[in-house]
Amino acid sequence: MIPVRRTRLGRLLERPRQVVKAAVSLASVLVLVAGCEGKKPPPPRPRTTPSAAKMAPSIMSMTEDKVTVPSYIYSPVGKRDPFRSFYKVIKSKAKAKIGGILTHFEIDQLKLTAIISGISRPRAQVELPDGKGVVVKVGTRIGKNYGRVVRIKNDEVVIAEDFRDHLGRKMTNYIHMRLENKPGERK
Repeated sequence: MIPVRRTRLGRLLERPRQVVKAAVSLASVLVLVAGCEGKKPPPPRPRTTPSAAKMAPSIMSMTEDKVTVPSYIYSPVGKRDPFRSFYKVIKSKAKAKIGGILTHFEIDQLKLTAIISGISRPRAQVELPDGKGVVVKVGTRIGKNYGRVVRIKNDEVVIAEDFRDHLGRKMTNYIHMRLENKPGERK
């Protein structure tokens, strides 16, 4: 092998850390030298106070014909509350799987068709909007608000819906589904 004489640049390129350090220090020195010019900063602007003539007229001094009422009014009906926790929404969707087919309909859409009473565990038949009948007993979940059947009487079924009011208090709404009698039929 023939010995090769290395130049100073060749030896410097073999050590990349030293090259980077030298480049960074050279760049910082150039920036500092370029930034040290002898200019003074500009004087601050004097503050101006708004004159009384330029001020906007107050709302009280405006006449009724100048006041415009917005044509759009926000209605939160049917919209999700943006300040409610998303976790509770997921939790309620999981509840839908538990309820069964009766939780897919509003209670107003269901019709009470028959009641079996006089036994230890009374039962009732509820007709769905599509005409199918479903047997319910005390404790069955019913309606989109996951109400539960709390009592089955001779002529009605009592459903309790639990909900929270706008202050977060737990409230219960009792709904009575009455058995409809056909014309000419006695109770």
